[in-house]
Amino acid sequence: MLSIEGTMHNGTEAAGHIKKKYEYFLDDIKSTEDFVKYSATKSKMSGRYYKIHCGNESPIKSRDWLLIELKAYRNSQD
Repeated sequence: MLSIEGTMHNGTEAAGHIKKKYEYFLDDIKSTEDFVKYSATKSKMSGRYYKIHCGNESPIKSRDWLLIELKAYRNSQD
């Protein structure tokens, strides 16, 4: 689950929201890290960070979660 502006969204809803932001910032995105920065970190209107909620674990900022997963993925490809 992803919280956006304090409202919980399932994966499909969250992906749709992030996809819209991706399309808006497409010209600025040159790397995976840019995608995370521009599309999947926080609200551009309120400045509130998006948070990932996984089971019983404490919520984590989406930026942090995505960059941890990206690093793990890249390490697995070596």
